[in-house]
Amino acid sequence: MAQVDVATVIVNFRTPAATIEAVASLSPDLDELQNPRVVVVDNASGDGSLEKLREAFRAPSWKGRIDVVDAGRNGGFGSGVNVGVQHALKSNEETRFLYVLNPDATIERGALLGLVRFMAEHPDAGMVGNVVRNQGADVVRAFRFPTALGELEGGACLGLVSRLLHQYVVPTDPGRSSEVDWVSGVSMLFRREVFSTVGFFDEEFFLYFEEIDFAKRLQDAGWKNYYVADIFVDHVGGLSTGFKDETRRMPQYWFDSRRRYFVKHHGRVYAMACDAARIIGHAVFKAKLSVSRREHTVRPHFGRDLFRHSLANLWKPAPADSHRS
Repeated sequence: MAQVDVATVIVNFRTPAATIEAVASLSPDLDELQNPRVVVVDNASGDGSLEKLREAFRAPSWKGRIDVVDAGRNGGFGSGVNVGVQHALKSNEETRFLYVLNPDATIERGALLGLVRFMAEHPDAGMVGNVVRNQGADVVRAFRFPTALGELEGGACLGLVSRLLHQYVVPTDPGRSSEVDWVSGVSMLFRREVFSTVGFFDEEFFLYFEEIDFAKRLQDAGWKNYYVADIFVDHVGGLSTGFKDETRRMPQYWFDSRRRYFVKHHGRVYAMACDAARIIGHAVFKAKLSVSRREHTVRPHFGRDLFRHSLANLWKPAPADSHRS
């Protein structure tokens, strides 16, 4: 494989030890690339992360490849990625690919090289992702864009409903490397050109749905999104946010991001339909648990919170695009 320039962006928020481990997992692949760079963006952690990261990456063993950048604010994941990508592009105009890796993720040896190789072989690829192995044996592969019927299926978690609506189920397993709607934001490789044709991440998404929005905009601009089936990344998940703790209520930013995606790409009426479908699906799920008397962790007050959020935002205008260009 011909050597190419790749810049990796990792956004840190109060997880310096995990971020250092993520960068360390990249090191074998970086040794095989020409002029690789890693940009670690600290999203105003305020816990000493910035100083710890700068001190750690000064060590000669990192070969001067790591830039630690102070974002100056915690604008969310997409905002941090934008800071890192812009820094990388300004630092090296010859950078061909941008790789985004979560700070609580580690890649297998050869994974980054494999993604780069795949993208080089697919000139129509704007974004490429891979298999993500979450803790607890949960494996994430690829996804369809969310729809109203997908919201109904996802809320209901009922075998009959899933079979009837199988073509709308959001998580999908293509079984092989192929074009997909979108991939996990844990590990994403981008072609440099997409940031000039599509723009940057929409910073109104604080957390969640930002990668779905970006993938949709990529497709709308004529690029393709691909999933690579034989490349793996291990992921802890929710390390800085505690999002995976299902005993806690769904955070407000999740509802805000979800609504922004549906309204931005499909309009307010469709967003209302998606809310209704998810609420109905959730009611079906709760009824199933009640009848079966099975133990299952359910987000406290999820249906009520979604209903209230939907009503509160019913007549708010469609959001303006806020991605940088």
